[in-house]
Amino acid sequence: MSGPLFGTVVAVDGPAAAGKTTTCLALAKTFGLRYLESGRTYRIIAFEALQREIPVDNAPEITGLCDELIEESRSTSLLTSERYASAALRRTPVNVAVSAVARIADVRQRVTSLIRLWATTHDHCVIEGRDIGTTVFPRAAVKFYLTATPEVRAMRRLTQERAESYENVLRDVTRRDDADMSRKTSPLLPAADALTIDTSDLTVEQVLDRMSSTCRSRGLELNH
Repeated sequence: MSGPLFGTVVAVDGPAAAGKTTTCLALAKTFGLRYLESGRTYRIIAFEALQREIPVDNAPEITGLCDELIEESRSTSLLTSERYASAALRRTPVNVAVSAVARIADVRQRVTSLIRLWATTHDHCVIEGRDIGTTVFPRAAVKFYLTATPEVRAMRRLTQERAESYENVLRDVTRRDDADMSRKTSPLLPAADALTIDTSDLTVEQVLDRMSSTCRSRGLELNH
């Protein structure tokens, strides 16, 4: 990849509720890494589209909204904006709309540029998403792909978000998987050189141990 030089990037991809956020935050603390959740940006765009009643399948309008939000932030702060409460960004309407937003190629290109710019200002970071190791940072120092069965992930989401019925949550998880894995631009799939970890029957500590061991083997030092 030509362009700006990046420091150490740990890329963590995987479907919803596979355990990415929990383990990434723990990994960041263990190794002194800065943490970024790339998917939050797509949720912000989807949330704003719903608020402004912009059809999420209208690519030109959504791309224009993305440009407007980036201009308003005047920096990469859109990636880490605190203007939006996590609970609001994870409501069912946003969960449904974000898939349509994320499949728009021009939006993904803009978000990818923001993430890369953010990484140039942080020497060591862990970034979670759905195409970090395949598209955004194909040369990342370490790559992980976390997954779990749809049933396990639905139960986790039900517990974490105190959402509606299990059947509805499972349906939403499956729908999001299908949308992410079938989109033409940067589909969700493990990078060829990523360590895939099925977290279905593992504790957070067990997953973190595997990830930490891999990081150490690639030269990352513990945060003392």
